Amino acid sequence: MSTNKSEAPSKATREQMVARIRAAREQWDELVRDTVSHAGLDPRVFVDKGIPQSRVFMLDVIPLLHRLYEPEPEGARKTLLDVGPQNFAGTAMLAELHGRQSFTRLKLDVTAIDLHDKFALLKELIAPSVEFIVGDLYKVEGRAWDTVVASHVVEHVPNPLKFVRRLQAVAKDYVIIACPWNENPLKTKGHINTIDKAFVRELGARDLRIFTSYTWGKEREVCLFWLDGTASQAK
Repeated sequence: MSTNKSEAPSKATREQMVARIRAAREQWDELVRDTVSHAGLDPRVFVDKGIPQSRVFMLDVIPLLHRLYEPEPEGARKTLLDVGPQNFAGTAMLAELHGRQSFTRLKLDVTAIDLHDKFALLKELIAPSVEFIVGDLYKVEGRAWDTVVASHVVEHVPNPLKFVRRLQAVAKDYVIIACPWNENPLKTKGHINTIDKAFVRELGARDLRIFTSYTWGKEREVCLFWLDGTASQAK
């Protein structure tokens, strides 16, 4: 007697599939490491540590992004610029979660911009749908995005106030910033700015949230806030 139900795979077939999955996983892991090594970077730092950290940092940002766009109708499409994506792991996750075919209410067309292309090969591997601009944000002309995200970038740049105003200038709706909070004295390599109450007040930051992020050390705090974009106000 025939049936429409598919027959359960045999034990041998299942074991073959497990072997194929493990082989593919090993090949994928090797490819990720090779793309990082090709750029002259240490995979132990940028794969084992950097990729998980970038994903968790983006997870800090996503709930705020959802809340800001909650009033939008289901299926709303927005553009988003991720500034300083480094290894693209957080960028890739955001683009996948909010892709056009996803079940999420908010659809995002994601662009990333960085001064260098060290992770360009990794971007092609893990974030192929993301547009990538290699260049200086201050020199970008004729472009604006609905939302601009700068996750753990502002503490690295000279003249952070000028930098944030530039973020606002290319954002139509919102600028979302996540960064270390009140790092004083500066202890992290590459950090040149301390983000504190005086700075966020000068910015006019909104909905400042200060919390512990375990990706940066459980004894240290980070902050998250947003500002209005000003691109739509330009003449």
